[in-house]
Amino acid sequence: MRERTRINVDANQTVRPFDRFWRGTGFSPAELLLEPEMRQMLAYIGGLANEGIRFLRVHYLYNLLRSTGGLGGYDWSLLDRALDVMIEHRLKPFFELMGNPSGLFTDYEDMDQVRRWRDLVTATADRYGARYGMDELRTWYFETTNEADSGWWTYGIKGYTNYYDACVAGLDAVDPGLPMGGPGTARTLSPIFRALMAHCDSGTSCLTGDGPPRLDYISIHEKGVNGSKDDLTPKTNAIVDRTLLVVDYLKEHHPRLAGLPIANDECDPQLGWSDHHSWHGKAYYAGIIARIIEQHDRRIIAPKAANFTFLSNDHAFIGGWSQRTIFAYFGSRNFTKAQWEHKTDLDRLVTDIDSAPPFDIIKKPGLTSMELLATLGDTVCKVTAEPPLTPDQDGLAILPTRLPGGGVSISLIHSVDAINRSGRTAVRLEVGGLVPGRHALCLLRIDEEFTNPMEVWEAQRDESNPRGPFEPVGAPPVPDEAQFAELRRAQEPALLHPISTVACDDGRVSVDLDVPLPSLTQVLVVPDIGAPPAAPTGLVVERYLGLGGREERMLFWAAGDASPAIFYDVLTSTDGEAFEKVSPVPLISTAFLHTSPPEGAQYAVRARDAFGRESELCVSSR
Repeated sequence: MRERTRINVDANQTVRPFDRFWRGTGFSPAELLLEPEMRQMLAYIGGLANEGIRFLRVHYLYNLLRSTGGLGGYDWSLLDRALDVMIEHRLKPFFELMGNPSGLFTDYEDMDQVRRWRDLVTATADRYGARYGMDELRTWYFETTNEADSGWWTYGIKGYTNYYDACVAGLDAVDPGLPMGGPGTARTLSPIFRALMAHCDSGTSCLTGDGPPRLDYISIHEKGVNGSKDDLTPKTNAIVDRTLLVVDYLKEHHPRLAGLPIANDECDPQLGWSDHHSWHGKAYYAGIIARIIEQHDRRIIAPKAANFTFLSNDHAFIGGWSQRTIFAYFGSRNFTKAQWEHKTDLDRLVTDIDSAPPFDIIKKPGLTSMELLATLGDTVCKVTAEPPLTPDQDGLAILPTRLPGGGVSISLIHSVDAINRSGRTAVRLEVGGLVPGRHALCLLRIDEEFTNPMEVWEAQRDESNPRGPFEPVGAPPVPDEAQFAELRRAQEPALLHPISTVACDDGRVSVDLDVPLPSLTQVLVVPDIGAPPAAPTGLVVERYLGLGGREERMLFWAAGDASPAIFYDVLTSTDGEAFEKVSPVPLISTAFLHTSPPEGAQYAVRARDAFGRESELCVSSR
């Protein structure tokens, strides 16, 4: 262990505004939105505090449309249901205008087909503006088809720019304020990327003939590319390096576009969502997600190297512990090839939509890292350290923010681009500039010991169990009810120590931390405002069938109080009067799965602040 690192955060000295720019995830294909397993996942995702994940980027949405014959006739019912699931869970589409309804589109150099695509985009904006309201629609992003440079696009570069013109013209016919961008390319400065930039800078729309189409933001996909599937060392700083290459290219060749917002909406540590790396289920994944966010903030946003506004991972696929997913899935599935083949069998989907087999899912540390980071405030505080922090060498980094209404939320990130490195760093964290008075100190941790359900699963091994693919010998392929309960206790953000109350008369708080590698530690220091939190609202209870035929209830509610360090308890009652707590640990998100509920159970949720004050109950209808 090296010498103790002293880190000083001054809450009274703010450096710049801070936006939670990483609030997105995605998956493929769109049909998963109609399956109960994805609906349950979206309850967890949409339940993150402070819109910790706000946008959902889903491939092949237009494959959910079916042509009904005639000009522009479509059956919208499946796409309606898919988007409703997002909206119900407080998520917003990052709407890729991607897919091919009933295989109608074959040539984007055919102007009749280009106009039909324009009309499809117009019909989309019209329909969902009426369904959800135009104010809601203006908060979405619209984007080109995914990774046209990766083989998914077979219509040529001219066809691609025609397609883009049709997308813009289709949205403009409804509201030119609907954000449209692209190209969401996977290869740095690929020919399609260069072609679209040139077209939007100095080209002419094939539909309007009055100059280049608008481009509201530029999307790219830069990941920590591996040398091979066996390479366990993603190069996270290379993501930033290649993003800055794009910025330099724009400044040199298209200065008119260089100031546009830039989005990396597939910013994953490595390629291949389905490739197996054991670290995807462990604290290493949580740490490296936070590391990538900190690098973008430190190297691009803070020095204003580019107008970087959005970062998203592509990790909401349905998979196992070792795949690039934020949930571990247990059980069989009706659609076993869809995620790999990117195809939608709508006829089978319609018949199987309500007959999915039982399943259980567990939150992985990758999702829990997003829960912790969601507590960050909206202003960066001044920070000094002795010795100075060198995150690109030893992996210790900090995101220090001030919270609205007082207090701080600080992310201490300890992560390096190597799965085989470990260690511990002693840190004395001193926070000054607080309003004098009573404060609560709350420490939440993800590491190999805390908030690590995969480690718990491995410890559940029974030598009599057969070994499954990519599973350690004896770890239960299908945990029993008690084992799932143990995993769900371990999946929630863990308190490193009991919450402590500090007098803080001089406006300072100091805490000594032993920070392991890898880990993410969230430090919350919040003032006592002297009043209990507001009650949650809108409690919804959905029924599911877990493995072994167990009845399960997914609870989803809205926070009544956006103050920091609010925790939730879930309670149940059989008589509607006496309620007993059933959540085993404090929750910081607004979603909870209750297994084996008593017959006729009624549910309630209450909020609790860091000082132990409780809100009134929010009770579900029976």
